[in-house]
Amino acid sequence: MIQYGSMSSRTSGRWFDAGFRELASLWTHRNVLKALARHDLRKTYAGSAAGVLWAVITPLVPLLIFTAVFSLGLRLPLGRAPYIFGFAAAYVPWVLLSNAITGAAGSVVDHRHLVKRVLFPIEIIPADPILVHSLPHAILIALIAAACFIGGYGRLPQLLSLLYFYACAAVLTFSAGLFLGGLAVIVRDVQQILPSFLNVWFWITPIAWAGSTLPPAGRKLLALNPASYVVSGYRYALMPTVFPAPGLYETAAFWGIAIVMLLIATACFRRLREHFWECL
Repeated sequence: MIQYGSMSSRTSGRWFDAGFRELASLWTHRNVLKALARHDLRKTYAGSAAGVLWAVITPLVPLLIFTAVFSLGLRLPLGRAPYIFGFAAAYVPWVLLSNAITGAAGSVVDHRHLVKRVLFPIEIIPADPILVHSLPHAILIALIAAACFIGGYGRLPQLLSLLYFYACAAVLTFSAGLFLGGLAVIVRDVQQILPSFLNVWFWITPIAWAGSTLPPAGRKLLALNPASYVVSGYRYALMPTVFPAPGLYETAAFWGIAIVMLLIATACFRRLREHFWECL
């Protein structure tokens, strides 16, 4: 039986009151979360001959299509390297973001049998897709990192910063997923609207194009898009000889937006969870 850990100290109380109870719960119930992710990973690829490799193969198709259209057709520049390198370095973290957010949006509804268990920590459910999609993400990153090193664009010290930018992606995804996962229980249209929103988000994020091509005012505005920070960070970590690291302004903007998103998401999730039983 799962029980919530007690927090008796004043510091812990302030942590909870600040709106980070859900983050603390992820750590408290990390073993439950890992077990849930393993179960969902097996369930997703059960009966498939290629298994988890399908999650690696599928992103390669649009990667090749975009490269053919923008590099060979339109001859769009993307750094001082072949287009496919710069696009792949940004597209792979986008795949993690979009797939995990989409999965998180329907996660509470999909796990309605767990929601109706009174003692189950419901708030960890939207984090489950992050772990599920992290395995194919790691495989794709390993392939791209190897290609970047072979091409002479990668450096080991900067590659280690991938851990930091992955954490940024996880925080952003959990914040969005927590809000959407709770809202989708009440408003089922969320899952139908989300793909269109993600399509727009893709094009305003520097994935198929480079943010450095914008004027200074445009780059400052772009920093308000948190996904831009993540994909730019991945590009730098994988190809530091071609793409610069995100600056202090971009870092401050990302964490400011991410923290506000997390506070709003946790507050909304707590209010909405009171109605989960009625809607499920």
